Formats: sequence, C-alpha cells, structure tokens
Amino acid sequence: MAVDHDRIAQLLGDESAPSDTSLQAQSLKRATSGQVPTTLTPHEWEQWYALHGIPDSHVVKKTEPAPSRWRTLLRRLLPL
Repeated sequence: MAVDHDRIAQLLGDESAPSDTSLQAQSLKRATSGQVPTTLTPHEWEQWYALHGIPDSHVVKKTEPAPSRWRTLLRRLLPL
C-alpha cells in the first residue's frame, strides 16, 4: 500500500495486515518457504540437489514394462 493508504487505514481503524503483492515480496516468500523450486538452470539444480537432496517428486520410478502384444495374442490363442 502507498503511504496515503496506510494513513487512511490507520485513521479508519482498519487492523488488517498490509498485503504486499509485489514480485519482490512473492519471490522472497517463495525462497523462504522451503518448497521445491520450479525453474532453475541445470547448474542451479545441481547445487540445490547437493544442499537439499532429491525430492520424491523428482525421482522417476521404474515400472514393469507392459507385456508385448504378441505375447498377449499368443496367450489368448494358446492357453496353457
């Protein structure tokens, strides 16, 4: 809020906390929140991983490959 707005709010008895929606305030809030960042350069990711470890959301989990179509077709045609 501008200085005038703060003074007017004070005179009217408004007790709500001032909200700062500037980009600087948003980046400071994001930096101090401890959340995983969303955009970093590859070098910055290496540094972030070294300091904080790799979060679970960044680990690719291996799954079993799906059976091939031929194997599925053979199982249907030749039940054992």
